[in-house]
Amino acid sequence: MTENNQLTIKFGGDGNIKVETLTDFLDEYKNLLYLINTELGYKSDDLVIEVSPPENGSFKIKIKSKYKDLILDKIGDLSVGVLLGLIAIYSANVGGKKDLEEIKSILEQKQIQNTDVPKIVYNIYQNYGAQQKIQQTFIIVNNDDNITDLKIENKEREIISIPKSEFNNVIENLSVSEIESIPESDILSDEAILIIKTIHFEGQAKWAFIFRGYPIKASIKDTDFINRLNNEAFRKGDALKVILSELVITMKVYKRI
Repeated sequence: MTENNQLTIKFGGDGNIKVETLTDFLDEYKNLLYLINTELGYKSDDLVIEVSPPENGSFKIKIKSKYKDLILDKIGDLSVGVLLGLIAIYSANVGGKKDLEEIKSILEQKQIQNTDVPKIVYNIYQNYGAQQKIQQTFIIVNNDDNITDLKIENKEREIISIPKSEFNNVIENLSVSEIESIPESDILSDEAILIIKTIHFEGQAKWAFIFRGYPIKASIKDTDFINRLNNEAFRKGDALKVILSELVITMKVYKRI
């Protein structure tokens, strides 16, 4: 049975690859997954990355939570989806910078259907560090003469398939000749589940919650909900389904021609 929280990497060729190709490639993917994990609000220690022994040029990467928790247990599924989404976006040789709608369209074509993935991919897509790491993975496989193509599968479906003849195009598309970083802020609002940690009924004090395993503080703006607190009891560990507004500040990277 194929699991959502694992992907299969296949190096085309005779099944033999250089040792440094495997170790360097895995190291870049590990760092990418840690970056994704941070974006999801978790610590790197929360993530367990397992790799199956290579077999005929292919191996499996499995991601799971370090802790047995119903909420954290889905971290592997989401991390894999975001990683696949990033690779799909960066390796799509169409146009320049992509907005959220373009990213959604590309992911739909790849049948990456988790509704949380596009927005997370979009946020990380602005991160030049992620772009560099994915570029480096293609440089690594391109430098191994034994590799003829790169394929990545999830749930027994082929998501990525790139022949070696296209590696240089992907590498060049991910290159930036001159960097100009422009800070940009945006407010994203979406439905979220928050676990109550601390409740405040007076003044402007913020409530404390756990969001995707990460502690946050937030103000309650729903006056009807506040009025209902006179008749309803809440305690630590209860959860609220809310519309969460987040201020996102990114550093956008542009290529200066």
